[in-house]
Amino acid sequence: MKTIKQLMSSLVVVANAQSTFDNLMQLMTQYNISAIPITHEGAKQAIIGIVTELDLRNWKDTNLTAMSLMSTRLCYINGDDSAANAANLMLKNRIHHLLVKDKKHDTLIGILSSVDLLKLVASQSFTAQPILFFV
Repeated sequence: MKTIKQLMSSLVVVANAQSTFDNLMQLMTQYNISAIPITHEGAKQAIIGIVTELDLRNWKDTNLTAMSLMSTRLCYINGDDSAANAANLMLKNRIHHLLVKDKKHDTLIGILSSVDLLKLVASQSFTAQPILFFV
């Protein structure tokens, strides 16, 4: 079974709490990502929240900053953990992104999305063929 380190995106694009809606949209588009951890100005590893694609879609006021848009409910997982544990954590917390930490150094090393887990499932070779019934 693959570990989170093998499935996650190790490119972590962060933004500070004063980033604008437009800045966040530009970063997501530029890096083709669906979530951005939010930090205090000047504190790269001090994650205070996360803004997702869905957060941006639901807001109509483009004058808002990341501080107004972000969720402060953060979920972390260890890079050596399993995909099954990640999926259970996402289901339990009804989220689509987990921040991945290195257990030894307690530092952010990546982000795991529900799409990363779907890619794992899609890459598995299944021995049983689906059975189609026509009525």
